[in-house]
Formats: sequence, structure tokens, C-alpha cells
Amino acid sequence: MDLRFPIGAGDADRATDIFERLLEKSGNGTHHLVINVVVDDRHHALTNLRFEQHDDSLHISAYEALKFCRLLATGLSGLTGGIAMRTFSADSESVRCWKIADGDPLPLNRAETFSAYCYNPLTREIKAPEPGVQYEDAPVIHF
Repeated sequence: MDLRFPIGAGDADRATDIFERLLEKSGNGTHHLVINVVVDDRHHALTNLRFEQHDDSLHISAYEALKFCRLLATGLSGLTGGIAMRTFSADSESVRCWKIADGDPLPLNRAETFSAYCYNPLTREIKAPEPGVQYEDAPVIHF
């Protein structure tokens, strides 16, 4: 079954700007971004993107970045959803999250990130945190 996603005028440009801010705020390390957009009670759209960033370089798939931005634009058109960024560096592993509400990705604080990341929607229970993972405040990425 195909679903049609609305993308409003200007949402694609905003998605690109927000994606660039995500890259700027991600810092050094290997990153795994996941975006989930809720279409209705039965339909969610999900995509992920892995990239590696260092002071002097960025390794990213242009195709996967485009898929991410297109789904982000859909979320910005007025749907709800969320973004999670898991970062792996030489000595740490962290998670930051944003909720998409009213056309904006809003940063979650560390407690909200823990709740969102450790919540199992199928069982409606909080699952145990992964050892060594730090749940962090997400930076502001919206305009």
C-alpha cells in the first residue's frame, strides 16, 4: 500500500536548514539518526541515516541524507513524530532526542530523552537503559 505524505510550501527548505543544524550540533563521532513520522494511528514512516563526522571531514550518503530530509519535510508539514541521534565516540555513547510537534523539532531534556528512548510502545513499559549509554539534553535545531 502506498501512502501519500503532504509537504507544504517551504517545508523542504526548512528541512534542509534543520538537517544542516543537526549536522552542526552533532559533533565528532559516528552518528545514527532515526526519524519517525506518525501519519495516523496505523501508519508510521521511518528512516535512518548513519554518518561519521570529524573536525575536518564528513562521511555521509547523499541518497540517505535526501531520504531523511524528505521525511523531515513531511513531519514539518504538521504531522507529529520524533528524531533520535545516537552518537558513538572513542570513549562514550550518547543519545539525544527531539519531538516533532506543530511543525517544529523540539529538543527533549535528558529525562525526556531517557523516557522516549527507553519506552516500548508495544508493551507500554519502560525498558532498562543500556549500560554505558548517556542520555543527554538535545540542542535547539529549529528556527
